[in-house]
Amino acid sequence: MRILLITPDNPTSDRIGILPNLIFPPLGLEYLAAYIKDIASVYMLDERLKSVTLKTIEYQIKIHKPDYVGISCNYSFQINRAIKIASIAKSYGCKTVLGGWHPSLAVDDTLKSPFVDIVVKAEGEITFRELIKNNNPIGVQGLSYKNNGNIVHNPDRDLMDLKDIQLPAREYRSPEAKKTYNYFGFSVDSIETSRGCPYDCNFCCIHHFYRSTYRQRSIDDIIRELKTKEIKNHASIVYVVDDNFVVNKKYTMKLCEAIIRERINKYFMAQARVDMIVNHPEIFKKMADAGFVFLFLGIESFSDRTLKKMNKRTEFEQIKQSIKILHDMGYIIQGNIIIGADLEDKEQDLQSTIDIANSLDIDLPTFSLLTSFPGTQLMKQVLQEDRLLTKDWRYFSWSAPTIRYDHLSSDMLCTYLERAYHEVNFNPKDAFKRLIIKRGLPFHAPRFYSRSMINGIPLMIKTLTKTISNKLNNN
Repeated sequence: MRILLITPDNPTSDRIGILPNLIFPPLGLEYLAAYIKDIASVYMLDERLKSVTLKTIEYQIKIHKPDYVGISCNYSFQINRAIKIASIAKSYGCKTVLGGWHPSLAVDDTLKSPFVDIVVKAEGEITFRELIKNNNPIGVQGLSYKNNGNIVHNPDRDLMDLKDIQLPAREYRSPEAKKTYNYFGFSVDSIETSRGCPYDCNFCCIHHFYRSTYRQRSIDDIIRELKTKEIKNHASIVYVVDDNFVVNKKYTMKLCEAIIRERINKYFMAQARVDMIVNHPEIFKKMADAGFVFLFLGIESFSDRTLKKMNKRTEFEQIKQSIKILHDMGYIIQGNIIIGADLEDKEQDLQSTIDIANSLDIDLPTFSLLTSFPGTQLMKQVLQEDRLLTKDWRYFSWSAPTIRYDHLSSDMLCTYLERAYHEVNFNPKDAFKRLIIKRGLPFHAPRFYSRSMINGIPLMIKTLTKTISNKLNNN
């Protein structure tokens, strides 16, 4: 059996052109490869790389003649591109399999395409292995497929025990991929320590995808992965891709203690909630000691009323407190804010959002429009209230209006999205400077003087210079 796994290109959600092109490894496909490499010949292509185009993909399909082409599609705005790739594969007689968040939560819509044969629902490792091993979708739990034009939904598969999960097959990365995956110019790798999130924000699909469960990997297994040569020799920064890294306080503390004890001298980045930062600053101090320097915060809104509507379970006062706590520890904060987070917003609310964002010291502020994705409570509300402007998934990119508001036009939303990027302070140089000073030389020395960090310095300087130049030019 010959299997080709493909990551489709991402239409950029940064319509303003200010943020640099930050690319992370396709961890999901690397997990799939790990589960089939003993029973199949596996090839991987990442269309986000400069050398990979649709012509490249077609040529590789023609040369390797894969039996199955598996395409990962987490984001809704990727689905058209994924189907385009599937159409090429079908023209050469390949069976096409789509997986990821969007196909899993919009199964019937995905299978309506004549170029999609099978959808892997939710976690794909064991399901995909059984499909390849049996060479037939019949009876394989976790699959939906077409049989003589009819859509068949097999029963869902139980979620995996993460304590037994195999490590991702990073060996399939090309030399170009190793040079391309980066965060602000530094080489980056990704790991996963848990799956799922116990919270249920109305705009998020994660708790539906993972059926409202939250599971953690073995700490020993994570440490073993962090010691692999791919991460040890090539990654300056390790991105923990968990949707919410700080859920189980004891687990997070033990993992950080293990990282310190095993002297894994890497910089880490993760996602966290502002209420956990305020209520448990000791956890984030331990994370700082372990090497965590970047934190992504889903701020979303500065209105307590709106946050309650979104079921965010946070408050504006916590947002302000969390920024101060993290800065005192030397963290760099990337915070996302939604323009038009409340369907009842008016123009003055959009301007107020920008003004408040400008008053807060968020190092890397990003902005998005409220978007209703498949499987979310927000999508159910939007459909019930007849607010959906389009079902063309290309526009579900966080930067194009897809929802009808009572008091805001689509043009107004776009105008304020651009205004937010133009007007809100954005100076990553100060953030990096604070990180270096706050943490001190003993912290940085064993991390900074590694080969991977030194090699990343020229690219980091180039990236930051370009980012700030774009910001100034747009202003």
